[in-house]
Amino acid sequence: MFMKALNFIVYQVLSNETIFLGLVALIGLLLQRKKFPQVIDGTVKTIIGLTVLTAGAGVLINALSPVVNKLNTTLHVRGVLPTNDAVFGVVAKFNTIAKNTVITFLLAFLLHLVLVRLTHKEIFKNTYLTAHLALYHAAFMNVTIPTVLHTNGFWTIIIATILNAIYYTYSPAIPRKLSHDWMHDVSTLGFMDQVGSLLATGIGKVFGSKDPSQDADHLKLPKWATMFRDNTIMLFFLMPIIFIGIGLAVGRSGIENLIGGGADATNWILWLILEGFQFTAGIVILLQGVRMFIGSIVPAFKGISDKFLPGAIPALDAPTIFPYSPMGGMFGFLGSTVGCILVTFLTIIFHSPVIVFPSPIIMYFDGNVMGIFGNKAGGWRGAVAAGFITGMISSAAVILFYPLTGVCYGSGLTWSNIDYALVWMPLMYLLKWIRLGILALL
Repeated sequence: MFMKALNFIVYQVLSNETIFLGLVALIGLLLQRKKFPQVIDGTVKTIIGLTVLTAGAGVLINALSPVVNKLNTTLHVRGVLPTNDAVFGVVAKFNTIAKNTVITFLLAFLLHLVLVRLTHKEIFKNTYLTAHLALYHAAFMNVTIPTVLHTNGFWTIIIATILNAIYYTYSPAIPRKLSHDWMHDVSTLGFMDQVGSLLATGIGKVFGSKDPSQDADHLKLPKWATMFRDNTIMLFFLMPIIFIGIGLAVGRSGIENLIGGGADATNWILWLILEGFQFTAGIVILLQGVRMFIGSIVPAFKGISDKFLPGAIPALDAPTIFPYSPMGGMFGFLGSTVGCILVTFLTIIFHSPVIVFPSPIIMYFDGNVMGIFGNKAGGWRGAVAAGFITGMISSAAVILFYPLTGVCYGSGLTWSNIDYALVWMPLMYLLKWIRLGILALL
C-alpha cells in the first residue's frame, strides 16, 4: 500500500512537470502571503505557461521525429536512438528497478535541498526543478551502477542518491556563472547540459569571434534581409529546406510510405514543406509558453527561497533559456543536426558495434542550448561550432556508454544529452576500473 502511494506521488505528481511546478508556484505564493487573486493568477499562469511550452515541444518533435525515424529505418541497420522519455519506459517495465528509481529520485532531491540549504556560496544556491529529467536520470543510475560496480539494490540507491544530489546542487553553478551577464541570476539551467555549457563556451571562444557584430542575434544584414532577424520568419524559410534535405536522403518512396497512399495523398515534397511549417509553429508556441512560465514561476519561487532556501534561484528546463538568444539557438540546432547525422553515417561506414541514430532531443534541445552559449562566447560561428561538436560528442559517446546500461542494452534506446557524454559515461568507466583494480589487488 505504501509503495502504491509512493508510486502515485512520484509517477503521477512529481514526475509530471506541470503539476510539480504548479505546486511549487502555489506554495511559493502562499508563503509570500499573496492575496487570493494573485495566488490564482501566478499558479494558473505557471501551469498554463508550462502546458503551452510542452505543447509546442510536442508539435516540433512530432514534426521532426517521423522523418528522422524514417531515415533511420531507410539505412537498413539496427542501432540505438538516444531519447530519455522512451528509454525510461523500458526501465519502468522492471518492477524492482522501477521501485529503486523512485526511492533514488526522492532521496536525491531531498539531499539536494539539504545541500543547497547548507552551502554558503551564492553561486551554488540553485534548486534543480526539472523533476522529470531527475527521474529519468535516477533510472539511468539504477541500471548502470549495478552493471559497473555489481552492487545490490541498497548500495545502488545509496551511491546513486549521493552522486545525483551532488550533480543537481553544483552543476547549475556552471551555466549560472557563464550566463551571469545576460541572465542576471533570474534563473539558471537545470537540464542535463550544465557541464556541456562550459564546453560550448570554450568552443565558441576558439572558433568564433567576440566582435559584437558577429552575434547571431545582431548580425549586420542587407536591408532586404533584416526580416530574418525575426525568428519566425527565419524558421519559416529554413525548416522546409532542412526537411527536404532529410527527405531526399530518405527517398521519395520512403516519404510516400510515411504519408500513406491514395489518390488524394499530399505530394511528398509539399508534405516535407508543410512539416517544416509545423516545426516552426511548434517553436513559436514553445517560446510563448516559456515567456508566460518564466514570468510566473520566478516570482513565485521567491517565496520558497526566502523561507527555506535563502538566496537560491531555480534551475529550469532547457527551453527557458531559448529567448536569451533565439538565433544563436537556431545556429546551434543546425550545427547539432549535421553533427548527429554525420555520426550516424560514420558508425555505419566504419562498422561500429553500436549504430547511433540521430536523436531529435540532442539535435534540437541540446543543439539550442549549446548554440546559445557558443553564440554568447563567439557569435554565430561559435554557435554553429558548439552545436556541431557537442552533437557529435553526444552521439558518439553512446557507443561507449550504451553497453553499460544493463537491462536497457539491446532495447534500441538509451539516454541523450551532452552531460551523459561529459560526466556520466567517464564516471561509470572510472567506477568500473576502480572495482576491477580493487579485485586485482585482492
